[in-house]
Amino acid sequence: MSGPAWVAALLGLALGAALGYLGVRLSARWLTGPAPRWLAWALVGATAVAGGLLGFFHLLTPYFWHQLLLLAVLLLAAFVDLQERIIPNELIVFGLVAWLPAMLLFPYDGKSWLSALGGGAAAFLFFYLLTVLVPGGMGMGDVKLALVMGLYLGAGWVAMALVLAFLLGGLVSGVLLATRRIGRRGHIPFGPFLAAGGLVTVLWGAQIWNWYAG
Repeated sequence: MSGPAWVAALLGLALGAALGYLGVRLSARWLTGPAPRWLAWALVGATAVAGGLLGFFHLLTPYFWHQLLLLAVLLLAAFVDLQERIIPNELIVFGLVAWLPAMLLFPYDGKSWLSALGGGAAAFLFFYLLTVLVPGGMGMGDVKLALVMGLYLGAGWVAMALVLAFLLGGLVSGVLLATRRIGRRGHIPFGPFLAAGGLVTVLWGAQIWNWYAG
């Protein structure tokens, strides 16, 4: 590992831990009761590790600053959704508000304004149609979180993130049905799968695409 990669990884780890801790503190606004201590530490640890890996793979490039914000939003959304079955509007608004200065201050060649806006619109419309065609299958929180993902990832990469989210969601649902942890009409929150799909795409999307195309 090179010197710059070490520095970027450690800084990403520290920033991720700080964002995760801030997320735990903010989550009290949306939780009906105190979060389990292990789950709170899991959020801090997951955000720290995600930030460290992001720094290691991408150094302190504009991509790093864009996607660190996205990962913090996704992991906090999953944290709240697991406990309350909601994705807070305030968190969505933060993601949307933070996206604009990120685009202005940290532009990079891999994502244009057209790609970002197109990705956000496409993800939003796709999930909104799902809520109309399959009532009860998706919540509006999922729809709005998909919009945020599209803006940060861009048109091409958000498609990968959503495919991964559905694959992971289908796999986990199948296991829970097979073990009778849920019934056929049971519902599990989809926010954690969106977060997982976004996380994998941010960190390893290029490698997955090269494997798929190669």
